[in-house]
Amino acid sequence: MGGGCCKWQPSREEELSQLGKQMVRAAETKSSRWQLCSSEIQDYTQNPLLQPPGRESFISSPCVLEIGDHVHLWASTARGILHFAAKDGLCGWVLVELTVDLPGATRPSVRSEESVVYLFYETEGRVCQMSARPPCQVFALEEWLWSEAQEILEPELEWEKVCVARVGSPYVAYDCQGDRWLLFYSASATLLDSILHPLFSSVAAAESIDGPYRRLQEKPLFGTAAGSPQVIGAGCFKLIHGFDNMEFQEDAPATRPSTPHSPTTPSAKAQRRLLALQCRVTRSKGVTSSSLALLASSDAHSWTVVEPDFLLPTRTTGWKKAYIFAFDTLAPSFDPDYVYIYYSARSGYSKGKETIGVSKVSRDFLELSAGGPTVCRAA
Repeated sequence: MGGGCCKWQPSREEELSQLGKQMVRAAETKSSRWQLCSSEIQDYTQNPLLQPPGRESFISSPCVLEIGDHVHLWASTARGILHFAAKDGLCGWVLVELTVDLPGATRPSVRSEESVVYLFYETEGRVCQMSARPPCQVFALEEWLWSEAQEILEPELEWEKVCVARVGSPYVAYDCQGDRWLLFYSASATLLDSILHPLFSSVAAAESIDGPYRRLQEKPLFGTAAGSPQVIGAGCFKLIHGFDNMEFQEDAPATRPSTPHSPTTPSAKAQRRLLALQCRVTRSKGVTSSSLALLASSDAHSWTVVEPDFLLPTRTTGWKKAYIFAFDTLAPSFDPDYVYIYYSARSGYSKGKETIGVSKVSRDFLELSAGGPTVCRAA
């Protein structure tokens, strides 16, 4: 009796499990080891948290949510957008699912509203959105049931079609003053060191988080700028978690004058500014680099730079030697004095791997940066 040899094929669950083991770095059981990398920022000593599997060259663009007793992280790879979870947001990551099974899907962002998780991402130069209700906390690591993806923005304006026609890097926030949803996005791209870098950033608005979104202005909100260093690209822009709503402080100091001739007026309340981070590509003396800049605003439309080099590559050795790319922030309940910054970085310029790590900054420093109204309008 003859018979052929049947080759065993792993199930989807087994394949994802093996893939996850390749991507998660083996870390020490102690997850509270941090070291200063600047006067305000601490790096996790076990960075990078996640690395590309096998011979793949990147895992990038992390976005995070704390749901129940887990931190959930989505990131883009050559396969699409993967979903991980860990109890402390640092080690012991488990691969939950391949959320977007579409090569080229990238730069995701995520938001939870009324027990629904909304995932925004870029694919083929357009912004898409999908949503899901998370499983109950006991089954938090089960595969989620996502809606069909819907396209919500495509390149239309001339400055959205420079070099590479695209809109992407989506980030959605609620504007309580205008009672509307704001979609911040990047547009166009240029090739530097074999990497596409966004050129501009702008904003659109909608009455519902689902859209439709309409552009608020014909010109970009951020773009290239002369100076030293010269800004040659404006990419991922996101408000900082915990500083994404304007608040008023009781018994605040006197309000600063809005013009040189305006009187200083005492005030029992002063507005706490919004804070955001933005990935910027710069050039100085022929050298190209990137940084996360710290920005502040009193209205979400006019922004001033608080610190242009808030988070920098190491520029010498290590997992973030060359570029820092897309990021997200989390004010975790388990470490209430800090805000975590999850970001992807590259170990080399034209060659190198892109991995994901985390740093943290104290809430006290951010509170000081947010205190008081903005007096300068961003160009």
